[in-house]
Amino acid sequence: MSLRNANNDAEVGNSGTEQVAMNRAGCTIISLNYLAYARTLCESFLRFHPDSKFYVLVVDRVPLDVDLTAEKFDIVLVEDLGIPDFSSVAFKYDILELNTNVKPTFLKRLLSFGIEEIVYLDPDICIYNSLEPIFTELETHSLALTPHTLSPYPDHGRSELILLSSGIFNLGFIAVKKCVQSDSFLEWWEDRCLHLAFNEQRSGLFVDQKWANLAPCFFSAVAILRNEGCNMAYWNLHERSLSRMEMKWRVNTDTPLVFFHFSGIAVDGGDRISKYSEAFDLKSRPDLREIFEDYRARLIANGIRQSWAGKYAFASFDNGQYISRLARSVYASSLGAYSNENPFNHTSRFYSEAKRAGLLSDGDSSNSYTSKNYEKSDRRLRILHAMCRIALRMMGADRYTLLMKYLSYISILRNQKDVLRF
Repeated sequence: MSLRNANNDAEVGNSGTEQVAMNRAGCTIISLNYLAYARTLCESFLRFHPDSKFYVLVVDRVPLDVDLTAEKFDIVLVEDLGIPDFSSVAFKYDILELNTNVKPTFLKRLLSFGIEEIVYLDPDICIYNSLEPIFTELETHSLALTPHTLSPYPDHGRSELILLSSGIFNLGFIAVKKCVQSDSFLEWWEDRCLHLAFNEQRSGLFVDQKWANLAPCFFSAVAILRNEGCNMAYWNLHERSLSRMEMKWRVNTDTPLVFFHFSGIAVDGGDRISKYSEAFDLKSRPDLREIFEDYRARLIANGIRQSWAGKYAFASFDNGQYISRLARSVYASSLGAYSNENPFNHTSRFYSEAKRAGLLSDGDSSNSYTSKNYEKSDRRLRILHAMCRIALRMMGADRYTLLMKYLSYISILRNQKDVLRF
């Protein structure tokens, strides 16, 4: 469904139940590989809010042989959002960055349809109770956020260091209502997301999420939800446990579970709770086993085994050449030089210069290397370490420290511009 069709649908109905349905909505954002997740989330939303609409923003291009007309949600295409110079935005951001950074633009557009209250949820969330506690907060606030955790971690702050890097609030959830202050918030947030929201934690940036740290400072009517039943996930399991009472999920015995965020789940993940954390698993947390098994079964029923096998629409130049992370980063730091061309075009000046500079590759493996799989015995690393020790002896401690500071600066790929002479 096009954005125009979604807009027309949202304006239908003027009274009674129809009016309530049009005044409240849920939404999420996906690329086509997350279609099964969107279906599962939509079903759980409509179970508790059958008179409301659910919208899915597709950050991809839908091939002609893919039929989405039977879906229970309304589809909005990212290229219909009217983002200025969209090709440039889609090129400088990778799939994670683009999916997260179009969020405020999407919310702005949905509110322009006449929707008065809208809840955004990441596609890997499932709803287990009415969202009424959230809509109640919007009666007296412009927007609502959930902190990652409501209490300190019992590991001497190591986990808190991750939150200081990734953000206080989890932007897998945000609720907004149509009002002057939320309009101002979304305008501010959209500007930051479309221009500066890189996945670059060493620069203090983490896509759309890190900016939300400032929201309660800049805007007065921000609700910070301290409801333990909202946004339960691997990052707050130290303070939350699940139980069943009268066939309803409860958090810490007394609080109804509103929604669980299955971030990092694998449908065949066994006892693993999340690919992002090893702090807990289903053996150490048997209270979670039933809800995980149920959610995985829902994903399978909604086609995750037949998930989209095609290529992400913005992963390559128009000749099929893969766009490397380095190429995106160098382009992002050189926008002014290529403002009058489509960077996806293999006849563009950027493509020619990127090829000359050696920025093109067939893939990116850098994300597979982390501090967790660092091997001191790796021969390549031993050689690098030996070179560093030689440099220290030759340069002395002071100059060696200056060299390390410079290397830490240019190791941020957007700072490679001068090194690569762009």
